[in-house]
Amino acid sequence: MNAITIRNLSEEATRELEARAVDNGTTVEEEAQRILQEILGKTAEAEDDEPEVGLGTALRRLGEKFPELADIDFSRDQTPARGPSFE
Repeated sequence: MNAITIRNLSEEATRELEARAVDNGTTVEEEAQRILQEILGKTAEAEDDEPEVGLGTALRRLGEKFPELADIDFSRDQTPARGPSFE
């Protein structure tokens, strides 16, 4: 795991980070890590052109991308689920 040092962080920012850590029951280091990961994750999502999709849409897109998969049957089994038998 990498380590970073943040120099010249204002007293106000330090106090706010410490307060957030206390509110969330974490250490200051964990809180800073969580904030960075959250922000970087949002940036990565913003750069992604396609929104999140369901399984059916993902399978359809996969079929469009790889036509050789067209022969695979992706339909769901419609048989009702049965409970366990203890006999």
